Amino acid sequence: MMDGVRPSHVERSKVLAILDRGILASLLLFVLVAPHSIAATQGAFLLGLVLWIIRVVIRRSLDYRPMVLELPILGFVWLSLLAAIFSYEPALSLLKVRSVGLFLIVFLVAQNLPNQEWGKRLALLLVLSCMVNVGYVFWQKAVGRGLRLLEISEESPLRQAGIGPGDVLLRVEGRTIRSPEEVAAAVAAKRGERVRLFVFRPEIYRHYEILIPEEAPPENPLLIRRSEPWKHFRASGFYGWNYFTYAEVVQLLGSLLLGIFLALPKKRSARGILAALGVMVMAFVILLTVTRAVWGAFALSAFVMLVHRWGRYALVIGIVALLIAAPVGVRLLRQVRSVPLLSAREPSTAYRLTVWREGIHLLLSRPKHWVLGIGMDSLKARWREWGMFQEGRLPLGHMHSSPVQIALERGLPALFFWFWWFARYLRLLRLGLRSDAVNRDPTLAGIYLGTFGGTLGFLASSLVHYNFGDSEVIMIVYFQMGLIEGFHRMIHQEGRG
Repeated sequence: MMDGVRPSHVERSKVLAILDRGILASLLLFVLVAPHSIAATQGAFLLGLVLWIIRVVIRRSLDYRPMVLELPILGFVWLSLLAAIFSYEPALSLLKVRSVGLFLIVFLVAQNLPNQEWGKRLALLLVLSCMVNVGYVFWQKAVGRGLRLLEISEESPLRQAGIGPGDVLLRVEGRTIRSPEEVAAAVAAKRGERVRLFVFRPEIYRHYEILIPEEAPPENPLLIRRSEPWKHFRASGFYGWNYFTYAEVVQLLGSLLLGIFLALPKKRSARGILAALGVMVMAFVILLTVTRAVWGAFALSAFVMLVHRWGRYALVIGIVALLIAAPVGVRLLRQVRSVPLLSAREPSTAYRLTVWREGIHLLLSRPKHWVLGIGMDSLKARWREWGMFQEGRLPLGHMHSSPVQIALERGLPALFFWFWWFARYLRLLRLGLRSDAVNRDPTLAGIYLGTFGGTLGFLASSLVHYNFGDSEVIMIVYFQMGLIEGFHRMIHQEGRG
């Protein structure tokens, strides 16, 4: 009887071991692609989730370990689902529930992290992977990205579309171009036809279509007299032109690396020097994104971490760093965006002030909105009815603030659960930073410290950016959250043991 049972039991154990390795491999793939590609990151997450479900089915047991954050997370998710069901536009809102489902990353990581060593490796690989796109930014800055027009002929088809000197051709027929020769190659077979252009002028990115005359010279069909490769673009890594997303990602991972550096016992060791250089490079790339809110977020993150490690000396370091970074930042704002550091009249600030006022007015206009909001993405279909975006005179978008967006789309109870969720998470991080078990391991202490600072930066930036709705960013936040939950469980188990 036992001989008959044993082979099936052994076979089942082998399958479970393979699934365990597959889930770990999916987490490895996740950290390698998370700083670069939303599609690959979601693919890695879904792979891990499917393997986890298969393992549960084979084991006939969820083997779930209680988590500190589960109650506020699940409360927020259920309220989001209810807001979608009772939305003004249920079809749009229920489609958005798919992005809400990314919260399962927290559970996937926390429940399947095999041990602390693997958790530390995953955190370090996440930072190292980000260095690939950081290097790519410097390469782009060296060769340029787009073609800045200095002088064009009066007969140029560009002028008929309102494009002139000072504008930047970013893409022609979907190709990124850096020289007149590349422009000619992109439109070589398009004479007598319409050509798609993607153009930048300060604070505005626009798509155009222009007609290329039959008689246009093949070597210079757009009649560009003088031009130069454009190098004053906002850094965005592999995220196309999504510099806000890139800035948020580098802030999170730059903070993580800074925390690891600050926790090192020997900062003059080879490891310490490499970490310090990495932090400086990532801080400079954050500057190159020319995203003021994320500048402030990283400054807050760094200052809090320095205070935690070095006390009153942090103020001196912070002042010195600010004196170095501020002139660079002001210059970049003038060169790249032609805006001041702070001004309520500056277009992007004025836009935010307007949509916040409109969003809060819409939220308070009906009791239904207080409880369940208007529904995720309902604005896309109903903005005319509600008179949003100055009756359409402003570009259509969102509220540019995570708290305002959550309250408007999902209601005030959902906002309460969101605040509870992240307050509890910050408390969990602070408990770890005070724990002897964490502080005995410099790498673990650095991960806790860097995650704490990065999360504070993320929350500060969320006041003026809807970064909670940015899938690339929130997947990294959720992954870090899952790591901290996993570490907390293991430390708690060791303490009881």
